[in-house]
Amino acid sequence: MPYSRTSNATSGASFKRASGRAVAALAISAVFGGIAVAAPAHAAPPSTAGGVCNGVVNQTAHRGTVQQGLLKAAAKKNADQITKLQAEKAALTKKAEDLTADISAGQKAIVALESEEAQTDLDIEAAENEHAGLVEQRAETVEAVAAAEEALAALQSQQTSLRERLAPLEADLEAGKQALAALEDQAAGATADAVVKQEQIDAAQAELTTLEAAAAAAQSALTAQNEQVTGAEAELAALERAAATAGDARTAAEGAVTAAESELQRLQDSGAAAQSELDAQQAEIAEAKEALVVAQATAERAADALAAQQAEIAEAKEALVVAQATAERAAGALAAQQAEIAEAEAELAALGNTAKTAADAAAANDTQIAATGAEIAALQQQIDEQNTAIAAKQAALTQARNDLTTLQERTTFLDQEIARLEKTNGGKKEEREAREAQIAAHKAELTTLTTQIGDKTTLISGLQGDLTTLQTQVNVLSQQLTTKQQESAGLQQQAAPLQASLTAANTAVATKQAELAAQRAELPALETAVTEANTAVTAGQAELTGLQGQLPALQDAVTAAGDSVTAQEQIVAELETALPGLTEGVEAAQREVAAQQSMLQDQQDRLAEATAALEAAQAAVAAQEAELRTLRAELPALQAAAEDAAAAVVTKQGEITALNSEMDALVVTVTKLNTQVAAKEAEVLDLQGRVAPLLDQLNEANGEITAAEYRLTTLQEQVVTLDGQVTAAQQKLNELKAVKKQSQGAIAAQTSVVKGLQDQLGSVQKEINAIDGMIALGGCIA
Repeated sequence: MPYSRTSNATSGASFKRASGRAVAALAISAVFGGIAVAAPAHAAPPSTAGGVCNGVVNQTAHRGTVQQGLLKAAAKKNADQITKLQAEKAALTKKAEDLTADISAGQKAIVALESEEAQTDLDIEAAENEHAGLVEQRAETVEAVAAAEEALAALQSQQTSLRERLAPLEADLEAGKQALAALEDQAAGATADAVVKQEQIDAAQAELTTLEAAAAAAQSALTAQNEQVTGAEAELAALERAAATAGDARTAAEGAVTAAESELQRLQDSGAAAQSELDAQQAEIAEAKEALVVAQATAERAADALAAQQAEIAEAKEALVVAQATAERAAGALAAQQAEIAEAEAELAALGNTAKTAADAAAANDTQIAATGAEIAALQQQIDEQNTAIAAKQAALTQARNDLTTLQERTTFLDQEIARLEKTNGGKKEEREAREAQIAAHKAELTTLTTQIGDKTTLISGLQGDLTTLQTQVNVLSQQLTTKQQESAGLQQQAAPLQASLTAANTAVATKQAELAAQRAELPALETAVTEANTAVTAGQAELTGLQGQLPALQDAVTAAGDSVTAQEQIVAELETALPGLTEGVEAAQREVAAQQSMLQDQQDRLAEATAALEAAQAAVAAQEAELRTLRAELPALQAAAEDAAAAVVTKQGEITALNSEMDALVVTVTKLNTQVAAKEAEVLDLQGRVAPLLDQLNEANGEITAAEYRLTTLQEQVVTLDGQVTAAQQKLNELKAVKKQSQGAIAAQTSVVKGLQDQLGSVQKEINAIDGMIALGGCIA
């Protein structure tokens, strides 16, 4: 059957059979009543109206007009045909109206798409203007950044000059600090000596503890050795008992070996009896086979009589062959017709495959359109994800810049606070020490902040690079999206030609179905001839059946002889069936003998193991006696070690008393050096008072540099922001251009659809005009 994607089949021309012949109509052009007529293939009017229609056709051909009376007669004769034509016209008119509505809707869609395209052009122009403005603003900001960098360089030059003036004073201050450090080193050295002395005292104390522990350990070793001697004596008694047990086990194993040897002899006697019974069974089987030979000879004689009767049946079959040949010729004619039908069916199947291929192609195009749509959606999703990542990077960049500003503000505060504290002089020693400690803490924090500022600046540069990479990826994805949108538009344009191919394939299928119906109509006559030939064959088969009726008696004789043979074969089989059982009995006896031999070997192995165990137990008793003698010999040495350790403890206690006296002398030296350190610290404070004014000027220059760096950072941030805005404007412009390309593809596709609908409408109108011409001619074909 035809394949189709949409229900758009029209009521086309139909061909019918009339009085056993096919009527074909030729399409011609005629003018009647001011209407152009093109007559398609329609059913011819019944044969009874042939004379009237001939007159109508002749007058139309020669005069261009037809007499009204003749037209009325033709209309009366062809009333049914005219009714059918009017019904076809009504269906075609309805289809024409539907096509007109579809064309109107398609044209409206084209107008709407063109309007959207015009709006897109305006949006593209606005986006291009915005992009140009942002590019110009970015260039101006880049120039401002260059000016800020020049101002920063001038301030840094002033900062260098101040540092050069400050350097000699700082060198004097450093020398004072080094002298102070030397005194502090001497004090630290004396303190270190005291610490070393204390460590020696601690080490001596530790050695004393170790010696005390060694004395305790020696006493413990002596006690443990006594305990080992006692344990070894108990273990020796246990080993002697184990040796006695092993002797009993060997005696039991010798008894088990003797019993296994007796059982082996009994099993060997039983196997000999089973072999004798097997030999007797084999002799009885030989006698039964001789009786079987006699029964088989009787069966052969009965088979010869059956063969003679079958020869007569063969002669009757030869007569039957002649009748069958006639039946075969009739069947051949039938088969030839059926072959033609099969060929037509094959062609129909091929046409069906063609139609299916066309439908598959159209469906594949639809599937590809859907797949392309899915790819477009996936690309759009990737663009959205990249834009989200860009927003996240921009947020991180903003946060990093805010953190950098906070760190820079803290640096400025610490510089000012250090300067203030260094300007402050006088006060008690505790206050001066507190100020020095606070200045040192601020400087340490400044060092940390400088590192953090460097890290934060590196982070900002990295984030800016990430933003540039992400924007490049978005641009690439936007280009891929545009390409996919163009591909989708191309696929949509291919849909109409594929639909036309499908319609043509369905038409070819319908034509071949009509041819196949005509061939099938010729089958009944051929089937009748086959039936008559088969009747003749049946008569010959009846004669053959009579001869075959005599066969049962002969076959019974053959069957009886066969039964006798079967019975004797059963006897032989039963005897042979019993044979495996006897053979298996012999084999089982042999297996039992082998198993008993294996068990005997196991018992002998156990005997050997018991003997070895007895020997091992005896050896263990001897070894334990030797170990006990060794332990008793070690006792005197352990007693002497315990006494030596106690004497070492007394000696170490005297050494500790001497070290404590040396420690007291070192404490006096450390106190004297601390007094000298305090005097040198006063000299250092005087130098710091002279350095402070110059540091104030340097701090002021540092503040101006910080402000200049802040302005430069701000301008650089503006450049980055403008970069993002320029990129976003370019992306928006690319998206609008992609929308325009997609809109152009959609307009082209819609225009192609409207043209296809207009072509269909023209075809339908031609059919309506042709039907009007036939109705005007009273239902006759011109």
